[in-house]
Amino acid sequence: MGLTVAALLTIAGPFAAPLDIHVSSVGQDTNPGTSTAPVRTVQTALDLLRQKRKGSMAPARMILDGDYAVGSTVEFGPQDGNLTVDGRGRARLVGGRRLDRWQPLRDADVRARLSAEAGARVLVHDVSDLELGALKRRGFGIERQPAALELFFDHQPMQLARWPNAGEWLLTGDVTKERTFTVPSDRPTRWKPSDDLWAFGYWQFDWAESYEKVTQLAPAARTVEIGAQPPFGIAPKRRFYFLNVLEELDTPGEWYLDRQAKKLYFWPPRDIKKAEVMASTLGGPMIRVANAENVRIQGVDLEAGRDSAIVITGGKGNRVERCRIRNFGTYGVSIDGATDSGVASCDMTGLGEFGISLTGGDRKTLTPGRLYAEDNHIWAFSRWCRTYQPAVLINGVGNRVSHNRIHDAPHNAVLLSGNDHVLEYNDVSRVCTETGDAGAFYMGRDTTMRGNQVRFNRFRDTGPNVATEGNFPDVMSVYLDDCWAGTTIYGNVFEGRGTGIMIGGGRDNTVENNLFVGKKPAIHFDARGKSWAAKYFVKGGEWQFFEKIDDVDATRPPYSTRYPPLATILQEDIAFPKGNRILRNVSLGEEWIKFFDGLSEKDVEYRDNVVGANGTLEEALRRVPKEFQPIPIKSIGLKTTRRPFQVR
Repeated sequence: MGLTVAALLTIAGPFAAPLDIHVSSVGQDTNPGTSTAPVRTVQTALDLLRQKRKGSMAPARMILDGDYAVGSTVEFGPQDGNLTVDGRGRARLVGGRRLDRWQPLRDADVRARLSAEAGARVLVHDVSDLELGALKRRGFGIERQPAALELFFDHQPMQLARWPNAGEWLLTGDVTKERTFTVPSDRPTRWKPSDDLWAFGYWQFDWAESYEKVTQLAPAARTVEIGAQPPFGIAPKRRFYFLNVLEELDTPGEWYLDRQAKKLYFWPPRDIKKAEVMASTLGGPMIRVANAENVRIQGVDLEAGRDSAIVITGGKGNRVERCRIRNFGTYGVSIDGATDSGVASCDMTGLGEFGISLTGGDRKTLTPGRLYAEDNHIWAFSRWCRTYQPAVLINGVGNRVSHNRIHDAPHNAVLLSGNDHVLEYNDVSRVCTETGDAGAFYMGRDTTMRGNQVRFNRFRDTGPNVATEGNFPDVMSVYLDDCWAGTTIYGNVFEGRGTGIMIGGGRDNTVENNLFVGKKPAIHFDARGKSWAAKYFVKGGEWQFFEKIDDVDATRPPYSTRYPPLATILQEDIAFPKGNRILRNVSLGEEWIKFFDGLSEKDVEYRDNVVGANGTLEEALRRVPKEFQPIPIKSIGLKTTRRPFQVR
């Protein structure tokens, strides 16, 4: 005889249904948190949940409705497991302050420093009640730190006044000292001296940038001295611009902050009375989840902090889903040291650095982390730090990046390190738009990081846009850099300009069942370990190849059994690119395979490829060889439709 409903409820206990606490921007923190009497703040709701649960891990929900100003990081810990924070698409957490006391510019001295048109249109706002922060050195190889105050107009990042304007560059002239170079213009003679003038540049290579403080500007002599040596030094004829120049506030959307006078000057792009204008204020992560299990954050907008949106460390089963994350000074979501956790069906834009970081799994034992970034739309990121700040950064073992749409970024779409990751069904376009010697999917310099799968992705419009003298300017869709090994590239579609795949001296890589249309070349294949990079293949070399083998004991199990070629790698010429395979591909483009360093088809397993002149994707599909497996092109990209970003 079955149990009655009453008996089942008795067995299940009082928390058989989730415990709900309701939060509303029009609630009161003295309320009990019911749907009819909600509390007002997220922190009060969290305190109330902990009080009611009394250490229990019974399911609970925090249901949000409205806008909430976040003044400090919301912290979830082990005691908050099995909790869903649900905004239902109607809640926004804001790490900034609305600016709504704009005044016409009446200061004659300031107006004299601007053009007549700017002087008539620029508005001013007193920000003496805000912590302004300071511009700091940022960029390639420089420790991450939060942004200073930023300005957003109707959810769009505004441009700190610069010269030349966005989309234009200066070129360094002669490099007269280690940190001093000439400027090819006398325009700075019209600038008033400033102790907060900055310069941004790709000072040596087109894949390494930094913001450097100007310590001395001599306009008459046309020389600039910066406060620190940029990564790799300064070379002549390299791209740069000046930043934070009041006199260059000359375009709608530009702004300038006088930190001494505590005045913010802004030329609004549209009627400011009809817009939401916000300054970022929150200095730390908006949400932190530490060592918790099954915490879900869903249906919430997170916006306008100086640091990051969500940080998850440790724990398992945590998930960020259907959130919209925009306009943070650093990154969107970081998951580190967790298992079975991920980010799904989120939209991210306007981030100062990367979108999502996944670090999970154990490389010593090759234990997977099973982290994932799935069905996310990520675009217009890497606003501040311009290189190696991808849409998705993936590390560790056994994690997945799938069904994402990634576009419009200065450098990488995905940056990978580790083993047994899967990159699949991603739609990638217009990345690496400001950089050279760059890859949409990039990985390099470790022969032990094997077992990675790049399959069923589509790459469009990922060609080169820069042509710096003396540099390698090309852009690769999949870049296996500096002797990367053991990766399978299967069933992908490569369209348009640039190189499809670079095998940069690595071993045991497979390129199979792919379509290349319009590439030049489709595949680059070199033996750099036997040419210009031979000096790195020694103990203690800069690339640390032998040390990386020792670090994971790669010639013994589990590595030698998971990746058999590693068992004997130290008995071979590790610098020679053996074991690569190019099988059953179709290429209709300007160039098929470009061999370097004396390599040829005899140095690769090569068969069943179809090669022709430029054609269309439809033509390539008609010319596939026997046993070519269908590519599910219609399944590539986002899995779900999106609710559009609303202007509030």
